[in-house]
Amino acid sequence: MIRRPAVTRHRHAVRRAVVIAALAVSAALNAAGAPPIPARPLPGIPVFEYVRPARPLPPTLPGEATVLTVENGTVRHALTLRQLKALPAVRYRTNHLQLRQDYTYEGVTLRDLAGLAGFQGRNIRVYAANGFATTILASDYMHHPIMLAYSADGSSIPVLRKGPLTVVLPARPARFHQAAYSSAWVWFAERVTPAP
Repeated sequence: MIRRPAVTRHRHAVRRAVVIAALAVSAALNAAGAPPIPARPLPGIPVFEYVRPARPLPPTLPGEATVLTVENGTVRHALTLRQLKALPAVRYRTNHLQLRQDYTYEGVTLRDLAGLAGFQGRNIRVYAANGFATTILASDYMHHPIMLAYSADGSSIPVLRKGPLTVVLPARPARFHQAAYSSAWVWFAERVTPAP
């Protein structure tokens, strides 16, 4: 029997984990009535590293508040925090542009949220509870794990730290942390739609 070097075995294990994560995302989105996501990345589109795969969306409990609405005009998903946390999760450390402090954020990628309502690959519009709205380009959120975060350093995000839901961008590319991207860091996010 021929044994592969440890580096090759590791690469194969990483590839296998990526395909399994992509299949889990696709299954969760299919269960929610969204179009399927390919198990392998589309040409030129990277596969994100998830810290937790998708789980079945739990039903809304009586009196449970909607924290996020994702809609495209014909499909509408009103999600509770428990339902949002059932979607595939990414986690990374980044410096919050406005707070000027590093946090380890966890949340759902904008790419997966757009896939949930069938407008993945289109520019998206994120609306905040205070009336603010901004457009985030598909070329950014399709290629980088820009997320709608629901936790920072393992805890819920308080309003004073731009929560309970806030859009955060990864540390790389560096342009995400320049003034031109300041509007992409949406605080108090409550709705995601395709851009008009």
